[in-house]
Amino acid sequence: MYNPKFTYTDRLVSSLVKIENSRTIISSMDLAYDNKYKLIQRAKTLDVFHLGHFLELDMTLKDAEKIAAGLKLDDIKDENAYKLKNFRDGIDFTRGQISDSYAEVDLTTIMHFHKIIMHGWHKGWEAKLRSQNEVPENPDDNWAALQNLEIDKDRLEYEIYELIEWYKNVTVQITPLVRIGIFLYRFIELYPFTYANKLTILAYADYLLFKNNYASKIYSSVLKIFNMNEMKYFEGFEFTRKNFDLSFWLEAFTHSIYRDMMEIREEISEFVKEEEKSKDQPFLDLNKRQLKVLRYLQTVPMIKREDYCHMMEVSTMTAFRDLNDLVRKKLIKIEGQGRGTKYRLASM
Repeated sequence: MYNPKFTYTDRLVSSLVKIENSRTIISSMDLAYDNKYKLIQRAKTLDVFHLGHFLELDMTLKDAEKIAAGLKLDDIKDENAYKLKNFRDGIDFTRGQISDSYAEVDLTTIMHFHKIIMHGWHKGWEAKLRSQNEVPENPDDNWAALQNLEIDKDRLEYEIYELIEWYKNVTVQITPLVRIGIFLYRFIELYPFTYANKLTILAYADYLLFKNNYASKIYSSVLKIFNMNEMKYFEGFEFTRKNFDLSFWLEAFTHSIYRDMMEIREEISEFVKEEEKSKDQPFLDLNKRQLKVLRYLQTVPMIKREDYCHMMEVSTMTAFRDLNDLVRKKLIKIEGQGRGTKYRLASM
């Protein structure tokens, strides 16, 4: 049985506590539907953008937004276009209700994500683990250096099953983020496929974090977290290899998630401030007289300017400005001219 060594260091525990506190705060923030949608789309766009960086593409956020929305960019060669599309499809699968019927961790789920990632861009591919005689191909994968070459190739499938069983059996004893962090570390070490190890592992990392109520459910981009903290993760791997202790890797992994949550909290706070500000402002910057006449016109078909002057106790010029402003904002419309001018609701 796989038996990883780590310690709940002060830094690791501190990050875990801060993450849970931040997750509770983010979940309890009262956001309008439009802002929730914007944050979900932002996370999806950032996933595509940072994947573009992994693939060394010259991509803007606007480009990423188009791809996240299902569009194809003509200047991206077919193989990379497939990788971007497939990763987006993997994210959509995870966010879709169909993922609820899949186990959190098993070989079937792992292979399903590998199939999604590889679809359409590699000839002769089939969904399988690499065999003893196969050497991984890594044209755009800097994670190849993290593979543990001491693991016997003929034991690869056995080692994966051992990892899966470990993950399932420690559900009660170890906190979710620590379980996920250890699983991902070992998954990267095993480097189980001939092609697209990095993309498959990233897609699966998103899946695990999502299934445990992290990632997109709190508007986070997993690709952004991994891209922005890649050097720290490499340091964590190096330390673990030398000391046979995953503590430093887990510290880097959890701290990066906490930092991302803090950025999300700040962004949500700005949304909340804007919402509160808009609540305090009059509707469409209308004054009390204009709001009153709009309510009046819901029961009385039309009003003349002199009626407005009498009702609001204002001068002719004030009445003209108020009513003309409502016309300009397309809330009311004019009928007639001169002294016979009348105003009625634009929707009437």
